[in-house]
Amino acid sequence: MTIKTIVLASASAAIVLLSTAAAFAQPGVATGAVNVRTGPGTGYAKVGALSAGEYVDVKQCQGSWCFVDRNSGTDGWVSANYLQPANAQPQPQPPANDDIPFNFGVTVGPGGPSISFGIGNGPLPAPIPVAAEVCFFKGNNFSGAQYCVSPGDSDPSLPGGWDNSISSITVDGGAQVTVCKNTWYGGSCTTISNDKSSLGSYNNAISSFQAF
Repeated sequence: MTIKTIVLASASAAIVLLSTAAAFAQPGVATGAVNVRTGPGTGYAKVGALSAGEYVDVKQCQGSWCFVDRNSGTDGWVSANYLQPANAQPQPQPPANDDIPFNFGVTVGPGGPSISFGIGNGPLPAPIPVAAEVCFFKGNNFSGAQYCVSPGDSDPSLPGGWDNSISSITVDGGAQVTVCKNTWYGGSCTTISNDKSSLGSYNNAISSFQAF
């Protein structure tokens, strides 16, 4: 096989792969504001944010995270909790041999939300539970350094680097957290069960917590 033949074969293979990837993309819509990250998890850097009602193409899902292609803004990974299939007007369909059905579902149960994702006409696979987790951030809007804990974790006296330094909090998988302004769960306390991009009077004023 000549070098020219090898190059042409490689180029053809790349075109086939790109065409297949495009066929897998499915329209979705953000149900609320959510961060866009460089990888499937809160430990990856934030590169932007989806707005509620923003339409995207869902390229793939991994665990409880999906990679989305945005019409505007940086592409990246978002929590599947904030996505649902788009009820868009019918779009031109690709040729029949490239038309691959897409299944996407969200279930909310006692253990928190879970998602199902599949390709083909078969039934949805078993739901994948979203890990219960609480993450603290030093900056507003889930920015800056972060510190994540699981239900059952607690700290009666946050270390110096985090004492009076928390400015936003995310909660996933049905987790909750009670935060207090003083050590040993003293002073004013509040329980948080939803993401908080800013903490009001608790901003930079938390000294202890209990996650559950």
